[in-house]
Amino acid sequence: MKNCPDLATIISYSSGALSKSFALLVSSHIEKCEHCKKNIDRCHEMGGSFLEEIDNTELDTNSYAMFLDKLEVSKNKETQISEKEIFDKSSEVPVSLQRYIGSDLSSLKWSFLAPGIKKCSVKIDQKENKHLTFLKIKSKKKIPEHSHLGSELTLVLKGSFDDENGRYMAGDIADHDHTSKHEPIVTSHEDCVCVIATDGPLIFNSFIANIFQSIARI
Repeated sequence: MKNCPDLATIISYSSGALSKSFALLVSSHIEKCEHCKKNIDRCHEMGGSFLEEIDNTELDTNSYAMFLDKLEVSKNKETQISEKEIFDKSSEVPVSLQRYIGSDLSSLKWSFLAPGIKKCSVKIDQKENKHLTFLKIKSKKKIPEHSHLGSELTLVLKGSFDDENGRYMAGDIADHDHTSKHEPIVTSHEDCVCVIATDGPLIFNSFIANIFQSIARI
């Protein structure tokens, strides 16, 4: 993989600090990224070393136990998912996402968003109303230039797109925060299908595009 989550995102994932939507995209990425798998293993090793160096009297029993539990749950998450044989490991849909959308992208219920762009919103947590946004974008189509009020992770499932930071292909992740501004354009001959997680709305530079954002709710 040429484009991976930022190291800060990897550390947050390793410690269990990411929201469910962000963690799902990182988990999907690392299924095929040995580089990120190694970084996550290093984070777990560092966490273990850190605990050994701490004087246990500085942590109350409950805090210490909660830290260990969170680290262990995060470490075992990928293993637990991969052991389920009902998932199709040959699918272009990562195993981490198959429990929510199945193994076939064509089964998603796409709705019109704009000329050349279709959208599908999938709930991943009924209690907290968390969802992921899937976009299906025609070749050569642009998403208007925008920045972000919060963070945004975009995982490419099929096809490719370019922005100011380079080219993103299947399995790659674009990791953006409030300092980022970009204008993605689909560069593959086929449709580009990607999934997006955000913790704040996008901010478009044009009035028309902001209307697009209010409809898309991304």
